[in-house]
Amino acid sequence: MTAKTKMLGLLAGLLLVPSALAWEVGEFKNGMSRAEVEQALNTWNFDKSLPVGNDGLFVYDLPNSPGGRRFLFTFCNDKLVAFDQEIEPAFRHFVIVASNYSNLYGNPLKVIPHTSVIASGEKNLLAMFWRQGADYIGIKYVLYPASEQLSMTWQINNNCWQAPR
Repeated sequence: MTAKTKMLGLLAGLLLVPSALAWEVGEFKNGMSRAEVEQALNTWNFDKSLPVGNDGLFVYDLPNSPGGRRFLFTFCNDKLVAFDQEIEPAFRHFVIVASNYSNLYGNPLKVIPHTSVIASGEKNLLAMFWRQGADYIGIKYVLYPASEQLSMTWQINNNCWQAPR
């Protein structure tokens, strides 16, 4: 085998690596079809499942449920490209997760601070994203006038929108 052939083989192998690094959270992984996600969700016993437009699926437990789970699946051309998992909202939790991610992945690739006005008042968002191979791993904290929301997110580049967002 010539050096040129070895080099081409190495380059071809490196091109395949990003797909092998695609995110996987529990039994949900990048590239699953919507039907595969819905089938996997059957064993999770969520209280509610709501389509979000043509490209999203929001599943959650009712407020009185002890689990309090809330997942948002985002699809592009019927393939799973993003997964958001809400966690107990508190700025302290945001700092802990962001610190853990920084220790694992280094400085954030992208930080999104955003303030806007909604019908009930001011909305403030702080999101941070890290890159791991082809994946974007992030945390989003949103402060609303009467509540707050904290979610961890896993995204991958796709043809429908620019990641991370």
